[in-house]
Amino acid sequence: MELTRRHILKLTGLGLTAPALLAACSNDSSSGSGSGDGSVKFEGWDYEAELVQQNLDRFTTTSNIKVNYTPITSAQYVQKVVAEFTGGGGADALYVYDDSLAAWVDGEYLQPLDGLPGVDEVYAAIYPGNAEAMTYQGKRYGLPYYTDANCLTYNTGILTKAGITKPPASLEELEAQALKIKNAGLLEYPIGLPAQLSDTWWSWVWALVFGSGGNLFDDQQNPIMNTSDTVTKDVFAWLQQAANKSKVIDPASLQLLPVPIDNAMKANRYAYTIGARYASRDYNDPAKSKAAGKIRMALVPSLDGKEHATVSNTRMYGLAKDTDVKDDAFKLLTYLGGYDEKKQPYTAKFWFLQRGLGFAYKAMGSDPEITASLKKFADPVVYQHLAEIAKPRNVLGVPWYTEFETEMHKVVQGVLSNQTQPSAAVDSLAQTVETLKKKYS
Repeated sequence: MELTRRHILKLTGLGLTAPALLAACSNDSSSGSGSGDGSVKFEGWDYEAELVQQNLDRFTTTSNIKVNYTPITSAQYVQKVVAEFTGGGGADALYVYDDSLAAWVDGEYLQPLDGLPGVDEVYAAIYPGNAEAMTYQGKRYGLPYYTDANCLTYNTGILTKAGITKPPASLEELEAQALKIKNAGLLEYPIGLPAQLSDTWWSWVWALVFGSGGNLFDDQQNPIMNTSDTVTKDVFAWLQQAANKSKVIDPASLQLLPVPIDNAMKANRYAYTIGARYASRDYNDPAKSKAAGKIRMALVPSLDGKEHATVSNTRMYGLAKDTDVKDDAFKLLTYLGGYDEKKQPYTAKFWFLQRGLGFAYKAMGSDPEITASLKKFADPVVYQHLAEIAKPRNVLGVPWYTEFETEMHKVVQGVLSNQTQPSAAVDSLAQTVETLKKKYS
């Protein structure tokens, strides 16, 4: 297989290591996608694989289409899929991260869905931010699996003990409330954040910037974090102050991933964190959490105390470009991400009721069964409003995004640990962008 330098850069940017790249390139690429036995080869990361299989069995029963499902360890999913497609043995249908969409389209792994039955109907029914996240260069490449929006998550039990009656609207107010909790001797560090270096995106950083009406990039993917938009620098300044002056952000955050943060919230060890809405379902589950019944969600506090936005992510179902079973594979996509014969988004509702995964369909917010389930762990009005104001990262369409995200983690760690000043941090990020653009040009 002959690969261009640009293609190789994209593959390595997506996490495909040199040995895996060489192995993929040495494979026979003429075999195409799929299982080869007429069934639909379907792959996804290994979240709740038993429930996935249960739902796929239902699809097979109702459609008589056989599905060969393979769950892949989440930490290796992108690398594994890229290696399979590069080597010529990819799936027919598969999960796709919004983070990976542009590179996978440019790598010729996926085909657009425009013109296929029901696609226009789906895109008209979902939130604009989700539609935008599944669209690349004017073409639609996915049907929605799940989505989420970031929020401020807080513990009303701890706030009440400190005499606090409502969540903060501004970052200044968040710091003041956390200080009140700290000074009352309730918690030494009221705020916890997942700030360990990782290969996944730090949604909370984007949420803080979007929450104050800022952005790191303009619509042409040029860096503005150090020029016309000072929000990022001001957010970094607040993080540095809250971590090192008022000391309300736990320094252990530098070694924490999302799961330990979740466990700490469930154990009443933090009063605040910033993360996805769906986590509140577990936080308020009496079988899993000591904080059950006390956890609430609110808008992400802003620098000026006004409402602006938050960040969303979109996970989707995609269709392989070289599938030999396109009709059956698309029927599977429609079952998973579109409407059923009753014109209902069956699988989206299935995932919300089973595990609280966020839905892209606007009308689901008024579904009585959804609302009843939602009330068990969140205020339906706040939950829906977060979805309405959420927006995707506008830099996902560049081949160097994942490398930028990795560098941003290091820079933010420097800010939190007081090793990097906010002005130097945003200058460093802007320089990283220019370096990456040259690398991929």
